[in-house]
Amino acid sequence: MRKYLIYLALLLVGCGGSGGGGLDEPDEVEAPLVILDNYNFFLGNLNNGELLTANVGGEFTVTVDMDDGLLAGNLDLDVGANNTVTFLSYLLRAGNSFVLTVTSPEGSSLDETFRVSFETDIEAAVGEPPTSGTLIVSYPAVLPFSVIFLADGVELNSLAGTFQYTWEEFAALLEDEQAAAWVRHASLAVGVIEFLVEQFFNVAGILDDLELVPANNPYVETCDMFTSGPPQGVLAQGDFTITWLGSGELSDGDDFTWAFTNCWSQDDEELLDGTVTLEDYTESVDFNTGILFNIGFGGLGAGEPGGVIFDLTFSETVEGQGVWTIPPNGVITVSGGFVLNIQQP
Repeated sequence: MRKYLIYLALLLVGCGGSGGGGLDEPDEVEAPLVILDNYNFFLGNLNNGELLTANVGGEFTVTVDMDDGLLAGNLDLDVGANNTVTFLSYLLRAGNSFVLTVTSPEGSSLDETFRVSFETDIEAAVGEPPTSGTLIVSYPAVLPFSVIFLADGVELNSLAGTFQYTWEEFAALLEDEQAAAWVRHASLAVGVIEFLVEQFFNVAGILDDLELVPANNPYVETCDMFTSGPPQGVLAQGDFTITWLGSGELSDGDDFTWAFTNCWSQDDEELLDGTVTLEDYTESVDFNTGILFNIGFGGLGAGEPGGVIFDLTFSETVEGQGVWTIPPNGVITVSGGFVLNIQQP
């Protein structure tokens, strides 16, 4: 599932959801749908107060609190024939921040609550790590340090000195128990950003499938087949199912379940099981211009319902002697979620 490159056809003309935001006039001919080549996007905490939480291999749990309300960004798109969309690049804006809280069953040096602030815009091509931008990691009682994205890696600047890493080295720091806690926290912070971006694009990538669901409810697709023996108790080829919980036509406020059964990705060597619930679908099209104004799940205002809600397990798979296995510490379970909205600038 960790695929950044997603090709998306937003076939939204004629959907019941186009009445949102007071932009459409009834009983008139709508203009052809226009998808712009640039959109803003927003992620925020669920309005029910449940924070995005991941249990990492049973070793520690991390919660993500978008304490300033929204994580804001911008998308560059390429819009082709029939409104086929390719996401090209994204930007996460300076001024964003979130708070991470790490706890472990028996306690460890990794346990901490700390803030991650975006000092400058973070920019990246879709499918590639960031090439510019600076994060500030701060603690209640310790001086902050900076995480600087370079063209080919990451630089950490602190009172302890300046340290440079390749991306592979930097990612490995999280599991290195000999590394200083603050260095591991830096690796974790960037990993959380990576996860948020991945899940944003994964949800955006099924918007075209949602258009198919009302006529094909439930909508089922097979996942990759294991190239050799699957892990014990796992199907050789699983699937995912999108079930629409509405009726009539796709409309604002509709809900979906996106269920994974032994859904394996050969590219990522990762197995998904569980459910993502997509609540309170929203879509607005400007009747006069035909421009897609906004689309997403959950309201951005305080108290508004809905969002992207996880009850999902990600399992690392490793091949050896013709059989795939799942390492004991290679399982991440995710709960909670976020609201998601894509809007015209």
